[in-house]
Amino acid sequence: MKTRWASAFTVVELLIVVTVIAILAAITVVGYNGIRLAAANSVAREQLRHIGQAMELERVETGSFPDTIPDSVKSGGASGDSDSTGGGNSGSGGSTNVETIVKWSGVVTSYGALTDVQNGVLLAKTCQELISEGLGKGVDQGGKTQAYITGCGNWNHGSMQITGWDTKVWNTPVSGDQLLAYANAFTTSDTWNKAQIAVVKNFYTQLVQRQSTQGGMFPIKSFWDSWANSSNGGVLQQPLPSNPVTKETYCAEARTTQPVTVWHIGEDGVVREGECQR
Repeated sequence: MKTRWASAFTVVELLIVVTVIAILAAITVVGYNGIRLAAANSVAREQLRHIGQAMELERVETGSFPDTIPDSVKSGGASGDSDSTGGGNSGSGGSTNVETIVKWSGVVTSYGALTDVQNGVLLAKTCQELISEGLGKGVDQGGKTQAYITGCGNWNHGSMQITGWDTKVWNTPVSGDQLLAYANAFTTSDTWNKAQIAVVKNFYTQLVQRQSTQGGMFPIKSFWDSWANSSNGGVLQQPLPSNPVTKETYCAEARTTQPVTVWHIGEDGVVREGECQR
């Protein structure tokens, strides 16, 4: 009498089955995450469109854009803490995984047809304004506020010095790419003051963006000589034009979570991907 053995999976067959199941599970997860992200992005864009409409209504009624999310688009009046970089109140934006915030609002001054020296004057002025606004400061590991960038100086027409813990002299011509490359590559071995890295990056990024927003151009070809007068042959400082163009502006962001994506809208009412760029 012959013995019949029950058929069974071999080790190879089991490995194949496990691999197939793993691939199918991965495809399912990726597909689910993709659907979830698409839905969150759709909600974010729709929320920004509502915010844009409400911001414009507020401007028509009051003459200026508000610096917080209008109550008409807050979900049940939901709001959060003020954003440390923008000053606007955040809210749920009608979805538990989409947060909205007004990063800034106000009046932007824009100059036109600047001379080379005026262009340098504008950069120096913007640099000092950033310091006055506190963008040169950060908090160390002990919770103490440190002034990592402290001053913007011009001693001659061929260079500008940005003073701080890492003082830099920028010789003309100075391009926006130079400033951004320095900011993005900046690092420090001082772990107690690692906040300096973020401060430097944000400071220089804002410097380049605001220069462009206000009608300035890159590269900067000339500053001025602090010792110059009408008779010694130095390069005189030139005042900025007295009749700049001003306009009301704002930027609001919507940020999705898991994964994180960011969208923004400005006074033109167009929703774009990415963070607010000032």
